[in-house]
Amino acid sequence: MRLLVAGFGPFGEVRDNPSARLARSIDGEKTQGVHIIGREMPVSYRRSVRCCIDWVKELDVDVVIGVGVAVSRDVVTVERTGVRPLETVEADVDGLVTFESLQDAPAQVHATIDVDQLALHLDAVVGDDAGRYVCNAWLYQAVQEIDRKVGFLHIPPEGLDVQRLLHAIGEMWGERRWQRNSTT
Repeated sequence: MRLLVAGFGPFGEVRDNPSARLARSIDGEKTQGVHIIGREMPVSYRRSVRCCIDWVKELDVDVVIGVGVAVSRDVVTVERTGVRPLETVEADVDGLVTFESLQDAPAQVHATIDVDQLALHLDAVVGDDAGRYVCNAWLYQAVQEIDRKVGFLHIPPEGLDVQRLLHAIGEMWGERRWQRNSTT
């Protein structure tokens, strides 16, 4: 089992994004049989998802977890819902602010991982508002364009402890989980 953790790079006032630091620090880790790959993606409405699609193909991953910083939050949030991004007031790193091509797309989509269980294992909260910036757009597009299980975490500016994330990943997708499920 291979899992991709994709964190966002710098943008605006966030020059050292804790989500990118988390992705880099977890790259190469292994927990309960899960091989973890960490990558940094650009804060770009279009390129962030394209990067993840390429990594899924190149690295043959089974699950993709996007991670972004929520500068106004002080808890880890596992996002359940992404809403159709049509227009935003804040440009991404490429200067993009509109999504004309998505006007006929569904109004919202849901993460394809078990959001409640991941929140439980992370000691996090579940959110239904991934914001109106690139994090939301990533979740919305990734669920529809990546043919794997997809989820998204918002972390506070101080970050997320790697061991806490490793524990949650192991509980969600590790060998012990599969052993428990096969005996019940």
